[in-house]
Amino acid sequence: MTDDGKQSLRRARGLLARIAAQKTQLRQRLLLAAAITVLMEKTPIVVGGTAEEYWAGGEYHATDLDLCPPPSPADVKALTSLGLRKVARHWLRDDLPVAVEFPGSGDDIERTTLVKVGGVPVVMISCEDLYLDRIRQATTASDRATVSFDGALEIALTNLPTMDWSYVRGRIRRIASEEPRIAAEMIIVNRRVRSRARRGYLRTNIG
Repeated sequence: MTDDGKQSLRRARGLLARIAAQKTQLRQRLLLAAAITVLMEKTPIVVGGTAEEYWAGGEYHATDLDLCPPPSPADVKALTSLGLRKVARHWLRDDLPVAVEFPGSGDDIERTTLVKVGGVPVVMISCEDLYLDRIRQATTASDRATVSFDGALEIALTNLPTMDWSYVRGRIRRIASEEPRIAAEMIIVNRRVRSRARRGYLRTNIG
C-alpha cells in the first residue's frame, strides 16, 4: 500500500471510530459514507433511504447505507482493509451498526450536492433526482409503490419552495422519448404528489 493509501486508511478508520458516539442513525450513515469516500477510487454518491432522510427529514429507519456506483476491484481491497466483509449484497463490520449496499451504477443521477461530514465532502444525490426516482418507483404495481409515493411526498413537502420543478418536468420529458408508458405514469404521480404537497405546505405555513 502506498503512503497515500495508508494515510487514507488511517483517516477512514478515524471516521469509523466516531460512529458509535453519534446520536442519530443519519449521522452514523453519513460518517460511514465519509470513510468510504476517502478510500474509493471513484467518489460514491449517497442514494436510497439515507438520502431520503437527509432531504425529507425525520427518521427513515433505513437499515443500510446505499451508495453508487459499485466498488472497483481496487475499492474492494480498500473496503476489506477497513475491516468490512461482503455478506450477500451487503458490506458489514461487526462493530458497526450500519451496513453498506451498492445497489446500482447511478448512471441516471444528473445532479448532486456536497455535504461536509467529518471534514470530508460527501456526494449526495440531489433532491430532484431522488424525487424522480421515488415517483418512478411509485408507478409500479409492487409493494414499494405506496412507500415510494410517500417518500416522494415527504421530499416534495419539505423542499417545495426550493426544488427545481422545471428540471423535474424536463427529465420526465426525456424519459418519455425512451419509455413513454413509464413517463405517462410518472406525470400522473408527479401531479398527485405536488397537489398534496402544496396543500400540506399551505396548512403548515399559512393555516
